[in-house]
Amino acid sequence: MWPLSSYPELSAHEVDGKTYDYVIVGGGTAGCVLASRLSEDPSVTVLVLEKGRVRDNLLSRMPLLSQAFRLPGLQSVKRKSEPVAHLGGAKMEIWSAEAIGGATRINGMLLTRGVPGGYQQWATEFGLDQWSWDKVEPYFRRSENAVGRPDATYRGHDGPVENRLGRFELGSYEPFKKSAEALGLPIESDLNNPKCSAQGCFDLDQTIDAKGTRLSAYRVWLNADIARKRRNHLSVCTGVVASRLVLNDKADTVTAVQIQAVGAQGKDYTVKARREVILCGGALCTPQLLMLSGIGPNEELNRHGIPVRREFPWVGDLLDHVSIPIMVEMPRKDTLHIVENILTLLWHLFLWLVFGTGVLGSSSTPTSIFYRTGALDEKTMTISRRDKDGKDAMDASQPRNIPNVEVMLIAIGTHRVSTPGLNLFSWYTTLVQPFSHGRIRLYSANPQDHPKVQHPVLDDERDRVDMRRAARFSMHLAEKFTDFYPHPAPLAFYPGMDLKYLDSIYNGTWKTYKPAKLHGPVPGGKYPTDESAASASDLDLRKATAAAEAGKSWRNVTDEEIDEYCKRMALSTLHYSSTCRMSAKPEDGVVDQRLRVHGFQNLRIADASVFPYIPSGHTMAPSIMVAERCADFLKDEWDERKGK
Repeated sequence: MWPLSSYPELSAHEVDGKTYDYVIVGGGTAGCVLASRLSEDPSVTVLVLEKGRVRDNLLSRMPLLSQAFRLPGLQSVKRKSEPVAHLGGAKMEIWSAEAIGGATRINGMLLTRGVPGGYQQWATEFGLDQWSWDKVEPYFRRSENAVGRPDATYRGHDGPVENRLGRFELGSYEPFKKSAEALGLPIESDLNNPKCSAQGCFDLDQTIDAKGTRLSAYRVWLNADIARKRRNHLSVCTGVVASRLVLNDKADTVTAVQIQAVGAQGKDYTVKARREVILCGGALCTPQLLMLSGIGPNEELNRHGIPVRREFPWVGDLLDHVSIPIMVEMPRKDTLHIVENILTLLWHLFLWLVFGTGVLGSSSTPTSIFYRTGALDEKTMTISRRDKDGKDAMDASQPRNIPNVEVMLIAIGTHRVSTPGLNLFSWYTTLVQPFSHGRIRLYSANPQDHPKVQHPVLDDERDRVDMRRAARFSMHLAEKFTDFYPHPAPLAFYPGMDLKYLDSIYNGTWKTYKPAKLHGPVPGGKYPTDESAASASDLDLRKATAAAEAGKSWRNVTDEEIDEYCKRMALSTLHYSSTCRMSAKPEDGVVDQRLRVHGFQNLRIADASVFPYIPSGHTMAPSIMVAERCADFLKDEWDERKGK
């Protein structure tokens, strides 16, 4: 393939039979970081194996549109979970990206560390004393360059990952913050400040450069310049699937990795590792490769006729953040639906191409609320600054104050299907400390099959209780929003709505379905009269229904109505993790504190699958931190061996 390509991508037959010091399986977020850090030393050889390709194009560099998973030209992949029985057999859509850079090619570009108390929880509750806040914080600093916060001494400023605040604001953003403040949430400047409040409304750092380009892990850590300069000791092999880890007789050392070219089943190639093999395939594919290699739950391996080399019951145990969108309808000008107009889209394309600005140059999620349902006053649905025991509920260093809900501000409809003509604004309500556990299992012993995902969405009753509280709070937030927003913003999709109308959205009949009551309550007697917010044929109906009964609100919506809404609207937030979790003891997890698979001499895992518990924020920054630490573990240990 190389040198015909501008990027030195190698194919399976070009690496077959060769030996490398380090073999990295997976070129996603963590894989790019690890490969870049290890290959800083020109005396070692590094091989990256990745199923996807580079294929860096205009669309994949554009911050906003690269988040639209369904657009052609992106290397996004949609899997579907197994049917979820308690959600009426619904299947979760599981999106990811198979490309150099992985999920950072399509994610929201949000750099959130998670509160310090979350890492203190790892240290105290899971016995992982080497992963407390003081141990991980230097690695967050190392990777970042907080351009948007130049005076923040608690942030990194010398790392390769530039991050800055969004440079495009809609008229709906400031009223959102005011409504959050009115319900008891402080307006904080930086979520990544370890001294900030555990609960609050935050502007989020976005990994976008000065030219308005998405900074994926590919562009930061493993771009064409780096790959070409280091091609004598850094090899990037794309379009391949790791089919099996070859183990020695004792099953404590990986001697080689077998790979197949994508789409060419049955033909195996082999690469050997002189030092170590590091799995960076992500929380879905890393456990799949372990099981294909005979490392995992006995029952699952026996089911597929795979000889058991080492039993690990915890391989494949899955955690994920789960969301329900609550949406209002508002004038198009204050939503991201403005880009659905071709002239507006062309204008913003011009702004982005020439100046790196405009709506296309920012994330869809500039702001989020974080809070803890245990700190809610359920009578008023407002935030309390002290918990029921009178303890401070805002101290982010305390594990008891880890926020368990995030409400993302997304100024667009967040259905699984398109609803043209509806200009929506979403309070994307997300459980970020779930109790529900799912499973990653094998569809078959064929490495080119996707893994089977048994999604944990709202499986635990404690999650359903928390989601009911969170839904009520978001409905209150939407109501309070109208006190500060100068235009009508009636609830459009919310618990307690006409479920037949909601079902019509998904069966494709919504354009002809006429519900008895189209919207929820419109506080203050405001009615949707803006022509840009609705078609003229709907205006009279909307005025009449909004002026009629007050309808459902956070005050009178029932648990059953919230549950029914969740059955139809629950979504994976695509933060799956913990499928090969870190543990102090082999019987409690899969890897030790230095990321070695328990019982192995030269096999490590360095991706989101090792989190002992899912962070209370977005998973990109913690994944980078894990890879940074893994690079240091490897360098230090092999330097010690050479010294001896």
